[in-house]
Amino acid sequence: MNLLIWRIVGRASAPAQRRPLPSAVLTVGPAFRHESLPPEVALLLPTTAGADGLSAALATMPATGLATGLERFADRALGLFLADPFLNIAGQVSRLRRAGVTSVANLPTVEQQDVDFAQQLADVGLDFTREVDHLGRFRRAGFNVIAAVAGTAAAAAVRPLDPQAVVVIPRIADFAAGFPSFRRRGAIAREVAATVRAAGWQGPLLGLATAGEAAHETLWPEVLDGVLCRPEPLPAQDLIP
Repeated sequence: MNLLIWRIVGRASAPAQRRPLPSAVLTVGPAFRHESLPPEVALLLPTTAGADGLSAALATMPATGLATGLERFADRALGLFLADPFLNIAGQVSRLRRAGVTSVANLPTVEQQDVDFAQQLADVGLDFTREVDHLGRFRRAGFNVIAAVAGTAAAAAVRPLDPQAVVVIPRIADFAAGFPSFRRRGAIAREVAATVRAAGWQGPLLGLATAGEAAHETLWPEVLDGVLCRPEPLPAQDLIP
């Protein structure tokens, strides 16, 4: 399987959370790769393999691989493209339980799209509202959910889910000149933090970061409780020996 791993690094000084965070989020990898195309953007291309195929593959792993998957997925969340109109949530719940998945994230998310395209998606019911609805169904089925947002409106929408964590993801436009600056990422994170804190949610807020930034928490915006590292290819042997 072509998978990406997004490591989660929390602040050393952060208090213990009610629901401990996974060590990472796993997502399907993009089918198209190019050095000029960040994976965070490539994941949104229509050539990306669907979530249904990913969960089906996980659920049909051979016994030895499945045992490893059960052990490792207990400490890793699975990121799914939840705006997919063909996504069968009931089928996903069954498959992911069998694979040992306990946390689900809406990653990648349509929140990353620019405003005009996001409106076009909303016009046909493939917007962030669908993602929130699907996250809610996973939550009611007993999964922890990690909510990826790109702004305050989305942050307010996921508050009723009592997410395990909220992740602030830059929009596609922010990658136009390369990986967004810490100043830009910090500004958005502060806006999201103000929204969720005002709504009474006190869970961990994460921001996207490079591996180098993740190793130096003094660089992180003060509102962040941790960071989600930029995705890297997951070695095949890391999933099935």
